[in-house]
Amino acid sequence: MSLFLGFDLSTQQLKVISIHSDLSHHKTYRVEFDTELSEYGIRKGVFSNDETGEINAPVEMWVEALEMCFDKMKKDDFPFSDVKAMSGSCQQHGSVYWSYEAPELLKSLSADKPLAKQLAPNAFTFQMSPNWQDHSTGPELKIFEESVGGGDELARITGSRAHYRFTGPQIRKLASRIDPKKYHETYRISLVSSFLSSLLCCKITNIEESDGCGMNIYDIQKSQYDDGLLAVTAGVHPKIDQCSESETKAGIQELKDKLGPLDPVGHKSIGTIGHYFVSKYGFSESCKVYSFTGDNLATILALPLGANDTLISMGTSTTALLVTSTYKTSENYHIFKHPTLKDHYMGMLCYCNGALAREIVRDKLNEKYKEPKNSWDKFNSLLDKSVPLNGKFELGIYFPLGEIIPNAKPCERRFRFDVDKKELLEVEPWSIEEDVNSIIESQALSCRLRMGPLLASTSKQQLVDKYGVLSKLEKYGEIQADGKPQSQDALLCRPKKVFYVGGSSKNPSIVAKYCDILGPTEDNYKIDISDACALGGCFKSLWSFGSESGEIKDDYMKWLSASFDWNEGTEKLGPGNHWDEYADGVGIISSAEKKLES
Repeated sequence: MSLFLGFDLSTQQLKVISIHSDLSHHKTYRVEFDTELSEYGIRKGVFSNDETGEINAPVEMWVEALEMCFDKMKKDDFPFSDVKAMSGSCQQHGSVYWSYEAPELLKSLSADKPLAKQLAPNAFTFQMSPNWQDHSTGPELKIFEESVGGGDELARITGSRAHYRFTGPQIRKLASRIDPKKYHETYRISLVSSFLSSLLCCKITNIEESDGCGMNIYDIQKSQYDDGLLAVTAGVHPKIDQCSESETKAGIQELKDKLGPLDPVGHKSIGTIGHYFVSKYGFSESCKVYSFTGDNLATILALPLGANDTLISMGTSTTALLVTSTYKTSENYHIFKHPTLKDHYMGMLCYCNGALAREIVRDKLNEKYKEPKNSWDKFNSLLDKSVPLNGKFELGIYFPLGEIIPNAKPCERRFRFDVDKKELLEVEPWSIEEDVNSIIESQALSCRLRMGPLLASTSKQQLVDKYGVLSKLEKYGEIQADGKPQSQDALLCRPKKVFYVGGSSKNPSIVAKYCDILGPTEDNYKIDISDACALGGCFKSLWSFGSESGEIKDDYMKWLSASFDWNEGTEKLGPGNHWDEYADGVGIISSAEKKLES
């Protein structure tokens, strides 16, 4: 039986899943860092320095985790020789710094010795990898944005404004502030995804293009690094760093050499499994390795998401992932190249305030009615009986944490639209019962407002305002999101399918409200994909292997849609029947956000 592996190197664990060629599950293995590799002294997989904001993970721990996981598989008599191909995902934005010794050390690995002891510390110049939670690059963010004329322009070039965790600012910090000597001694810089594929191939592999979009240095539309941003990253910018033309040119070339070329999106193999793993575990020498990508990108590969389909992840934070065929950027969200579909992109909306904000309202409600602390029963009963905007054109903003989308300070504010005066008024707190409906509606309406431009840019359907949405919105004036006017098409366009995952997706009342507000033209689905990142790797390896051999002719989404088991962990919820009734909500959320303090 042919098997295909998918890896997921996340912050707190390494997971490996194997599947059969019909996509059915075979085995799952994992290594938990805090419990099984506690000798590294990490907590929740990382070292945190509250004074500096630095959050890092030891690279050696990841190397040891890979071997530990394979050892578990060997003890379980895993049939390594049946594995035809592998791919996977890793935490995005993190970076690993290889020494000039690394290529030879990878090439000469001995199956008789532990992997980590042969590579660490000599294969790496920096022994720590910056984690996506790191927030120590504040000085660098301002430099990156100012170098191109602001956050919006940086987003136009790279798909995102400057972010603490992004690789470009992290490299500049190390190269300019922390240890320039070690930076210059670095042979190659990998993202965590290309680091793991390098270990498996026993050679340094290239960064995968879609994951490379999360660096703040890659010009997505031109499919090449931006020289100006490379100069900033390397600390050799002519204006910012007062470097001469020759110094700038040399510094840019040095960084290009360290980063290497990006492997373009597609199904081409990046190599075969390395000799170390063939000798020690019995992999076939012909076992193919396909490029690894970032965790969010792999998540959309775990589901048959086509153009204008959306994934809503309802966890501590809220994340919306969309597939679009048009490159449309904003400094308040992210755009990446799609990891398998040529000329497609993944849009990503990240909200800080998700479950935490909802739970604060729930807890106050339960305290009033003397309900069990964590019970959702009273909350859901009120939500199920609610009507749009509480029947009063009212909506609240609930940000216990400072919000990314929109960029706003922590606040709790409530608004009511006076229809006669055509004016949005801020009002005193209303009852906790009204907060129940208001908090869910405001969160969902924010997603709807911002998804519109991405959906409209891809949609090929002729948009007709058969529900009178535009006329309902006239009284609110110009509808904006993050300072940008919304087109008529953006206000009318709806997603095709919406998939709900994460902790709150298990709450049918909350999901039902989202279904009505987002109103997909086809269906809503609740789905359990707790292993999404690793499964995305499994599916990618199987599709790539079949495409490269000529057995699979379809593009990724067409192939996965035909092969996907819709009966396994998937619940069809219907399309949602009240999308048009929330037109006023779009107007109110747009008007209310203009009043928030950033």
